[in-house]
Amino acid sequence: MLRKQCIGALLCLLPLLCIPSSEVSMATINSQSPFSSPLPSPPVAKKVEHVMEMFGDVRVDNYYWLRDDSRSNPDIISYLQLENAYTESIMSGTKKFEDELFDEIKGRMKEDDISAPLRGEQYYYYKRYLEGKEYVQYCRRLVPTSTHTPPSVYDTMPTGPDAPPEHVILDENVKAQHHSFYSIGAFKVSPNDKLVAYAEDIKGDEIYTVYVIDAETRAAVDRPLAGLTSYLEWGGDGALVYITMDETLRPDKVWLHKLGNDRSSDICLYHEKDDIFSLDLEDSESKKFLFVGSESKITRSIFYLDVAKPEELRVLTPRVVEKGNNDLRGFVIADETMPIYGYNDQACHQNHTYGVSCFFVQYKNSGHAAFLGASCSA
Repeated sequence: MLRKQCIGALLCLLPLLCIPSSEVSMATINSQSPFSSPLPSPPVAKKVEHVMEMFGDVRVDNYYWLRDDSRSNPDIISYLQLENAYTESIMSGTKKFEDELFDEIKGRMKEDDISAPLRGEQYYYYKRYLEGKEYVQYCRRLVPTSTHTPPSVYDTMPTGPDAPPEHVILDENVKAQHHSFYSIGAFKVSPNDKLVAYAEDIKGDEIYTVYVIDAETRAAVDRPLAGLTSYLEWGGDGALVYITMDETLRPDKVWLHKLGNDRSSDICLYHEKDDIFSLDLEDSESKKFLFVGSESKITRSIFYLDVAKPEELRVLTPRVVEKGNNDLRGFVIADETMPIYGYNDQACHQNHTYGVSCFFVQYKNSGHAAFLGASCSA
């Protein structure tokens, strides 16, 4: 597995890390190697001239042919297979030590464990880790009917013989059986606890396919949505909000998909056309709002939508291009008559108080904002 390969690669480099660079030679490397025979020769990539010109500058990349966004070029796959075979050959002498070290590290971990349960209105949700397994199970357990208190971080999920039974919603170990690579990038439960949407990657390219299943029966509910990012949230009980990428794999579009409808009828809520910005998506703690962030290296703007009206994406913090840190650090949304509180370095810039955190208040119904004050961040 990947963890063993990483450990092996580190072990192979350890002897060299202690040798001054001026003393490193092939003889030194061979003397430090666990192999009694000479090292095999590595594969050599062919050179194919590829000329690129931009802004009057001409450069030649002899290895441009190794780029293949479709991951299907037979020449590239063949070369990578040679590289992998070479790695296996080089590392074969440390195989026994890798296994011993891996087993020692694993022996210090509690394999049979669960994540901290997260309580909703009806269920506790958590991940279960199984001894000897590489992947997790996504589970839930009913909140006892005797529990009348609202969800809290101080909740303790009952696990004794009298507790409600555990239900496995999704077992990654089963899903991964027929794939050389498997990863779930998002696992989202609908607000009514009846459905689950999860984003699955079986290639390792972080291009996901989203499936919707019945949380109780595990039966498929909607047709898969392919070619997505892992940014995924519920826009109510019957709709999903997701983000797709452009040809450079930049997250650039936010979509609303209503379950049961053909994907061609999905609504594009926002298209970020500036290629220096990328989009992200997250929900509020109350699950009543979704936030779409558009971010570059120097600034970030945020949109929000009310889950009750997912077709309407509104500006929360407008984009302001200015030197310095313009990142909105935090905010709280109440109702239409309540203010939005937050603190933002941009407010500091506008009020000439650099080097501090500035607090402001903005009312949703009026759009007016007022500077409240500042505090030193040091």
